[in-house]
Amino acid sequence: MASSADVLYQDLDYYAVLDVDPDASADQLRVAFRRAVLRHHPDRSGAPAGLATRRTSLLNRAWSELRDPVRRRQYDGALSRGVAGTLAWPVALGEPLPAGSRRVRRPAPRASGPAEPSPWHQPAWRSVAGFRVPAAVFLADPDAQRRWIVEHFIDGQDWRDHRERYWLRFAAMYYRERGRLEDWAGIAERLVEVDPSFDTLARVGLREAYVAADRHLAGATFLAELGDRWPDGSAPRTWLDREQRALLVDYRERHVRRGPSAERAANADLLLDYLDGLAMEPTFADLRVAHLAHRRAGNRERAVAILDRLLAAPVVDGDGWYARVQLLTEADQLEQASTLLAEIARGEHPDALDSRLVRGQPSQRISRARDRLVRAQRHATG
Repeated sequence: MASSADVLYQDLDYYAVLDVDPDASADQLRVAFRRAVLRHHPDRSGAPAGLATRRTSLLNRAWSELRDPVRRRQYDGALSRGVAGTLAWPVALGEPLPAGSRRVRRPAPRASGPAEPSPWHQPAWRSVAGFRVPAAVFLADPDAQRRWIVEHFIDGQDWRDHRERYWLRFAAMYYRERGRLEDWAGIAERLVEVDPSFDTLARVGLREAYVAADRHLAGATFLAELGDRWPDGSAPRTWLDREQRALLVDYRERHVRRGPSAERAANADLLLDYLDGLAMEPTFADLRVAHLAHRRAGNRERAVAILDRLLAAPVVDGDGWYARVQLLTEADQLEQASTLLAEIARGEHPDALDSRLVRGQPSQRISRARDRLVRAQRHATG
């Protein structure tokens, strides 16, 4: 048997190991493998048993890689770039070297003692959220990592000078935690501009940032501009429309339904103007809250104009009839409210008596509406 000192090793690519051209067909490759296995089998090659066994093992490795079409395609690409893997083919002294070699080498002597750890396995820097931090900080804890990043990359810097997504994401989280809400909303907009994908749009939390910064109307305008990226009816456009509507509803509940009377009335008109500017039809709730705001502010003419707009809108479901009765009652239009309630009770508006189209039982809705109307009448004559 040949000793290790009598053996040379030749680096061969997988095709050279099987003694076949790289452009061989799958059938030619299979035939070449079988022929090579027979040629180098320990019982037929005449080579020392250990050498023949190793060669058979290398043949199987090359064949397992090239028999798979996907793995072969990847290997061919690496081969064309000169970075493909090779196999150390053993050759006994005095035996002719096979063709197609890249280089010949002798086996490296084994180290007598434990090798020194490579400095590459102990890098001085590590990556955290896209930032390079010292290894000592990395090994400390997440809080130490955050403090180091904030001190060296965030503090004293303006987000308007950055377009790197990793920097903007980290800074957005930091500003949110520190209550820097305007900066948080600005960074959210910048992220959507830098990365126009819907995934980023859905994850960045634009609506949450606008609500926290109390920038509802400006946010609704920005979302409307983003909607131009996608066609009507598409999933991203539908999602954006919902976010925009939710933002305006939050504005209505926060600034039109609550607050001093004069401010509520002014905010109601501002909301209706924004809806008109965005070509969005105000909902019944939008107009009703605006009507109440102007009534409480003493703006009678404006309140009547909004009431007329409400009454001109079609009733789309059974609940709408009861909402209209309540609206007339609140507006002191008691005679009209009484007439409409009587029509509902007589069945002239069938949707209002269909329990499938009304929240709650129709009889209970009629009873509650009548009680409110009676109280309003007593108050008016009282």
